[in-house]
Amino acid sequence: MKDRRLRILTVEDEPAVAQMVGLLLGGPGAKITSACDGWMALMKIGAAAEPFDVIITDHRMPRMNGLDLVRRLRVRKFEGKIIVLSAHLTPETIQAYEELQVDMMFAKPFDCEELQLAMNLLTKNPLAPVTAPMA
Repeated sequence: MKDRRLRILTVEDEPAVAQMVGLLLGGPGAKITSACDGWMALMKIGAAAEPFDVIITDHRMPRMNGLDLVRRLRVRKFEGKIIVLSAHLTPETIQAYEELQVDMMFAKPFDCEELQLAMNLLTKNPLAPVTAPMA
């Protein structure tokens, strides 16, 4: 198997959160691209030379929310993983995302280690060593 970097697209309208996710998951094993809303994400996905492996999206954003983005990704047969990070997950939105078969959902504020673990599990690609306490 050819060793290649994981391609991650973060879709987030808050620059501080986008930057934190980028710092958390970036590094030598990953290439992070960011978009400020669903429209920009679709443009970057369309323009990408190679498909993204993982899309991490917020729910509440201007122009196009995360749910609409995921619906459009499903229409386009996006084959990568989708993670939703949002402070606005209601039982209705959670159900809608589940019906669209997103891979994981996290409420903000999210736990950094949990997000890293989720990425490692979803991609079978340890981005960073996960330190566990010695038994």
